[in-house]
Amino acid sequence: MNRKEIDLLTMMESVTEGLDNNISLINDKPAILNILATLKGNIVNIKLLKQKQAVSTKADFAIKEYRREDMIANLFVVKAGVAAVATEKNDVKLKTVTAVTDSAINHMRESKLVQIGHDIYEAAMTIAPELLGWNVTQDEIDDLGASTDSYLDQNPTIRNIRAKSTQATSEMKAKLNESHSLIKNELDTLIVPFKKINPTFYGEYMNTRIIISHAATHPKPEDKPKEVK
Repeated sequence: MNRKEIDLLTMMESVTEGLDNNISLINDKPAILNILATLKGNIVNIKLLKQKQAVSTKADFAIKEYRREDMIANLFVVKAGVAAVATEKNDVKLKTVTAVTDSAINHMRESKLVQIGHDIYEAAMTIAPELLGWNVTQDEIDDLGASTDSYLDQNPTIRNIRAKSTQATSEMKAKLNESHSLIKNELDTLIVPFKKINPTFYGEYMNTRIIISHAATHPKPEDKPKEVK
């Protein structure tokens, strides 16, 4: 939810609160009461969608980080064993595979990290019996293969999470636009007669209708409702 949308939601809450505080003045105005009910419902839905959006973003990051950490932990265990065998046998090919530093692995981009994981896994599979002498078991080699595949396959999961977040964002924007249009095109007009009936209420409503831009610290002219002379 961006700053402009937060400011709009704040205005909506101010309008509904102002109407609730003066409910006795509008009790015989069903058109205003219907709009008030719609706005309240939209505010609740917007807040729920905002929460869903935030949860989706956190889930995206958490899944990605967990699988990366799991893969790297398995990679370090197997890589150490393969490097030991490479030195023991003076195997140039194995030395080349394990030449990358742990620090470099920690900072690798996803595609490169997956490639290194596969390379070390495949190298380990060819020397599994020798790795036992360096306390690297077949289960640990298998864990590296599984965690590498899991990290590689994370994209569909994250895409699904992002799709839900995108849907929540779209629905939230629709509710905000619907509410703003309802206030601007209908409620403002219905409140105009109160300029004569109850000037105090009318003035209070006009104040709640101003969208305060917190970034600019003052209301923008285009956000102010048109006041009837």
